[in-house]
Amino acid sequence: MRKILAVLMVTLAFTTFPVVAAPETITGTVSLSPALKGKVLPTDSVYILARATQGPRIPIAVFRKQVKDLPLEFELDDSMSMQPQRKISNFGHVVIAARISKSGGAVTRPGDYEGVSAPVKPGTKGLNIVIDTKILSSSNRAQSI
Repeated sequence: MRKILAVLMVTLAFTTFPVVAAPETITGTVSLSPALKGKVLPTDSVYILARATQGPRIPIAVFRKQVKDLPLEFELDDSMSMQPQRKISNFGHVVIAARISKSGGAVTRPGDYEGVSAPVKPGTKGLNIVIDTKILSSSNRAQSI
């Protein structure tokens, strides 16, 4: 019996198991509208974030890339939470936004560009977000390009 247990333990130690995304993971692709080519620099910052559909616009989860990385596939999950008590899995629906920051800063400013999803449930896969809207004012009024 001990030999069988030892063989099982060694077998498990050298077995690879598939990585399964957590159920709250949201995945998709972010791309740039062809109308914006030439209006943004390859080094401009791109923020991909989840935020609540209601309440404060403070991001729940976020990560940063650059325009040169577009189009890019993304994953947002609880491990990317900005605050431990605010996780994607705590919300029934969230909005996913992709924003190009001309200043490089995280705060939305007039002149930035963004694309936003409809509200989605945590666990949604295969979103397609196109950055195609210019932010006109600090109150987030926007104009499609």
